[in-house]
Amino acid sequence: MLGYLSARLAGSVITLFCVTTLAFFATALAPGSPASVLLGNMATPERVAAISKQLGLDKPLPTRYILWLEQTLRGNLGTSNLSFRPVSELIAAALPVTLELAFLSLILSVLVAFPVGLILAQMRHCRWTNAAMAAITLGVSVPGFWVGLVLIVAFAVRLRWLPSGGYVPLSGDPLGNFRHMVLPTMSLAIYLAPALARFVRVAAQEVLREEYIDTARSKGISTVRLLFRHVAPNTLVVTLTYLGLQLGVLISGAIVIEVIFALPGVGRLGMSAVLNRDYPVIQGVVLVTATGYVVVNLVIDLTYGLIDPRIRAR
Repeated sequence: MLGYLSARLAGSVITLFCVTTLAFFATALAPGSPASVLLGNMATPERVAAISKQLGLDKPLPTRYILWLEQTLRGNLGTSNLSFRPVSELIAAALPVTLELAFLSLILSVLVAFPVGLILAQMRHCRWTNAAMAAITLGVSVPGFWVGLVLIVAFAVRLRWLPSGGYVPLSGDPLGNFRHMVLPTMSLAIYLAPALARFVRVAAQEVLREEYIDTARSKGISTVRLLFRHVAPNTLVVTLTYLGLQLGVLISGAIVIEVIFALPGVGRLGMSAVLNRDYPVIQGVVLVTATGYVVVNLVIDLTYGLIDPRIRAR
C-alpha cells in the first residue's frame, strides 16, 4: 500500500507542476496588457511602461516564473492588479460559494442518476427504455447555460418562486441561502446527471452479466434487493473513478453557472480576472483549481485501491 500511495503522490505532484507551469506561461503570453487595462483611456506608452515596471511585467518571462514559483511555495499567491488585495484573500472569499455549489450539485446528480442508471440496466428490454435513453442523450447534449436560463425564466421570471441570482451566506440566512442555491444547483445537476446515469447503466449491465447475479436470481432474490445489494456496490467502485474524471466537467460547468446566476465564486472570480488581464488572480485560481482536482482524484484513487486490492498489486 505504501508503494501504491507513493506512486500516486508522485504522479499528482508532477501533474500539478505541469498544469500550473503551463497556465503561467499561457497567461503571460496572452495578448493584452494589465497596465493598459488599469489605465484605460489614459494609457500612453510612457504610463504603460511605468505601470508594467511597477507590476514587475518588464522582467524576462523565465525570471517572472521563478519569482512566482518561489512566492507560491511560500504560500504567497501575490496581489491582484485590479483590486490590490491579496489573491489568497480573494480566493478564500470565493471558494466556499463554489464548494457549496459543486457539493450540492454532485449530491443531487448522484441521488438521481445512480438509481435511474440501475433501473435502466435492469429494465433494458422494456419498451420505454429507448425513450428514456433518448431523453438522457438529449440531456447530455443540452448546454448548461441554456438550462440555467430556462430555469430562470420559468421559476424566477414567470412563477416568481425563486430569485434569479445572487448569493446569501449559509451562516447568515440558511433559508435565504437555500432559495438562492436551488436554481444554480438544479442547473449544474441537470448538466451532470444524464452522463452519469448513462455511465451507471453501462457499468450495471456489465455486473448483471456476472455468474453470481444468475445465482442470486435463482435463489429468488427480489429485483430491488438484487440491484441495491449486489449490483450497486460493484457498480459504485467504477463510478467513483468516473466521478473523479468528471470533476473537470463539474468545474467548467460551475464557472458558467456562477456567471449566469451572479454567484461570487471562484469561477466568476477567474472569469473577471481573465477579462481584466489580472495575471496573479488567474494564476491563483488555476493553482487552487488544479490542486483541488489533483487532491480529489488522489483520494478517489486511494479509495479505489482500498476497495479493490487488485489495484494496489499493479
